[in-house]
Amino acid sequence: MAPRVACAEHGVAVAQVPWAEPGSRFTRDFEMERAWLTAVASRKTVGGFLRIAWRTAGDIARRVAARLGSSMPCMFDGLTAIGVDETSYRKGRTYITVVVDHKRKRVVRAHDGYGKEVLDLFFRQLTDEQRASIKAATGDGAKWIDASVKEHLPNAERVLDSFHIVSWMTDTLDQVRKRLWNQARRGNDKTATETMKGLKYAVPQEPRRPDRTAIRSLETLGDTDPKGQLYRSWQLKELLRTLPRQPVGQAEAELKRWIFRASHSRIPEIVELCRKIRRRRDDILGTIGPGYSNARLEAFNNKIKATIRMAYGFRHIDNLIAMIKLRCSGLPTHLPTPTL
Repeated sequence: MAPRVACAEHGVAVAQVPWAEPGSRFTRDFEMERAWLTAVASRKTVGGFLRIAWRTAGDIARRVAARLGSSMPCMFDGLTAIGVDETSYRKGRTYITVVVDHKRKRVVRAHDGYGKEVLDLFFRQLTDEQRASIKAATGDGAKWIDASVKEHLPNAERVLDSFHIVSWMTDTLDQVRKRLWNQARRGNDKTATETMKGLKYAVPQEPRRPDRTAIRSLETLGDTDPKGQLYRSWQLKELLRTLPRQPVGQAEAELKRWIFRASHSRIPEIVELCRKIRRRRDDILGTIGPGYSNARLEAFNNKIKATIRMAYGFRHIDNLIAMIKLRCSGLPTHLPTPTL
């Protein structure tokens, strides 16, 4: 128990002690133990093990994350390539924006909300030297990322993640399948209807590692519709998927050939996607040269979602952000040294 003192000016107050944070009812060692356990167990389990309230565990995480963060060198120093993405943490389109340092493989910023205004807050925290050191910014094709990066990092390269490029084509391919499926249903073509239904999970898979059901479905892909729209769409998807693996010069020629084939395919969904690919052509080619990928950011998103599930939800978003920092920002959490 921290001692209380009677101050002539401020009245009775709790004295500040070196082994506890101001406003905390726990020692620093106890809070550090709790933070270390958080990385391997849920907040509910940790609360029961240490005999503390469920909400108190979140408050401890916030204090420990702030204390450890202040003891480390500034995470914004030495940034050369960053990744930006948003992840949902609650129903109702509630997101947090996460910024990752590609070089040091850690989260450097997490903030409630998403959009240009939220990302602008991050860039305004940086000094001119810190912004100038950033040479590349990866992310999906969101316009708010483009606008913020262009405003604050005019000399940085905007890199589209290859994962999202392929996902655009995969979604378009499914739109083609759904349209053909509906046409077959309206025409009472039961065989084509069942074939289209069976292709739902087969066409997104890579040819190198499909399961047995997908192999049987892909064998009939060329005969699903008279004009071969689904088969040609699948071919275009595979060409786009292998594009990032090519050398830059060859990839540029392959992308030009892909745009020509897609624009002349007479498949409405593919033609619409082709316009988007043509607009982002330079950004797509920029993905191939540096070799940056948002796969690490997607992995962090999965870790964040696991944190949310383990915590059984959060009353305050600040506690969630503190948990993310403890798990993903490389903070030096450790068990306290026992005293004999």
